[in-house]
Amino acid sequence: MTMMISKKSNKYLPLADISPNWPGVKVCVTRTGFDDPAFDTGPYGFNLGTHVGDRPDDVVNRRGVVQHEMGAPVVWLNQVHGCHVFDAKHASDADSSKTAPPQADASISVSSDVALAVMTADCLPVVFVALSRDGKPLGVAAAHAGWRGLHAGVLQASVKSLSQACMVPSTQIKAWMGPAIGPESFEVGAEVFQAFVQQNASAAICFKLVNSLHDGQSKYLADIYALARLALSELGDGNIEGGGQDTLTDSRWFSHRRGQQQGSPSGRFATLIRLLPEHDA
Repeated sequence: MTMMISKKSNKYLPLADISPNWPGVKVCVTRTGFDDPAFDTGPYGFNLGTHVGDRPDDVVNRRGVVQHEMGAPVVWLNQVHGCHVFDAKHASDADSSKTAPPQADASISVSSDVALAVMTADCLPVVFVALSRDGKPLGVAAAHAGWRGLHAGVLQASVKSLSQACMVPSTQIKAWMGPAIGPESFEVGAEVFQAFVQQNASAAICFKLVNSLHDGQSKYLADIYALARLALSELGDGNIEGGGQDTLTDSRWFSHRRGQQQGSPSGRFATLIRLLPEHDA
């Protein structure tokens, strides 16, 4: 783990050292800050969400620190657990407080002029890079995938949009899965299990039946990472990286479920990606 300092704001930026090593691309994942005693977190930590009860000015200031670290305006989304993909090519001032964020759960960019972001607190963040045949990065994408978005096809939609924008086959796209709720923590109802299995029978291996019953209904443990790998199977196993985190049990990450259990609001951390200018790559 690393603690980055922004020269512009002189504020700490807690970043996790777990990003993929993709030449020509910058990926950052923010932390809560609660896990580091040197960081003055306040009640919400390094929260980047505007909808969790935090002071708006504090969120704006933190987003400014993140933008400075990324080196370009950040495209923040109004995430709705759907599968719409926003094309950031027209986002000239994406982080302005005067500009309403686009309603989407994924975004793509073939330009280094912007950075893309998704916010999560148990849902799965996934970033993508499209590569030329000789390995040059051509474009990037970021997706927010809760179980509803996964079922709706947000990851497949992200791959399709990036593939079309960069004019490459899906096998020339790499994906990296950021921190999400782990397979031993993500308890769901039978309706979630049935929804995925009815869509794709192979999804059954991504669930484990819980022995106990709740209100007469069976409960399952869902492996959101395995569900994502299934959704991204067209990329090939070698092009899918990341996973293995658990936001519920790891204090580095915000967790909506942990907040519910503790009776306290949960912030949102961000996973960001930017296509770097050629002279910086």
